[in-house]
Amino acid sequence: MKAERILELLNEEELTAAEISEKTGFKMLEVRKLLMRLRESNKIDAFERDGKIYWRIKEVSEEEKKLRPY
Repeated sequence: MKAERILELLNEEELTAAEISEKTGFKMLEVRKLLMRLRESNKIDAFERDGKIYWRIKEVSEEEKKLRPY
């Protein structure tokens, strides 16, 4: 699945949408849609560095871990 491929990449390093597109061969529009879906499902988050938006796996706080049943 394409979203899983993006998660695999982000597990290794923080990347921009353009870098994800380049590494996967997915079209930029598709990458952006997948990133938004992953963000909505709380799996990733974004931050700005040097004027670019980077994506990373969302860190789960200790409080969130306690609330999750799994």
